Amino acid sequence: MKQIKVDVEKCTGCGQCALTCSFKNVDKFELNQSNIRIIQWEDICLSVPSLCQQCSDTPCIVSCPTEAISVNSATGAIIIDTDLCTQCYECQEACRYQVIHTTLDGYPLTCDLCGGTPKCVAVCFPGALRFEEIHDAEKEPFKVLASILSDRASGKLVSPPAELSSRSVT
Repeated sequence: MKQIKVDVEKCTGCGQCALTCSFKNVDKFELNQSNIRIIQWEDICLSVPSLCQQCSDTPCIVSCPTEAISVNSATGAIIIDTDLCTQCYECQEACRYQVIHTTLDGYPLTCDLCGGTPKCVAVCFPGALRFEEIHDAEKEPFKVLASILSDRASGKLVSPPAELSSRSVT
């Protein structure tokens, strides 16, 4: 299956990916309605998009008491069925990368890969986002990066770790 890959060397922090995502989701340019958060370390001029890792062990799916979350067999994207969702937010608690956000109407929101053609990738002019086949061995650096970003977003991590300072995770 394909997944969105992030090249931290190319991200400029422009936010076009996040704005496009919010417009796709709610027809408005509202960053808080995007599936993408741009995490920034200004002291080392580093900006990194943080988005759903489409985990193979799917803790969000396992945690859902109403089975409202599933994997789209065609795209591999994690999908939330708002007709079944009770807004208990167990999926948000279970997400190790803290990338399940809430819509304006209170439902959990995660990246659906735009049905297989991610709009964020299409508008990323520096080429920091790519939609490519990814194999299990390749996922490990992304898991490390996503974990670091979730710690940064939650305030647990103030300065970037050495592996991000050297920008070795791409």
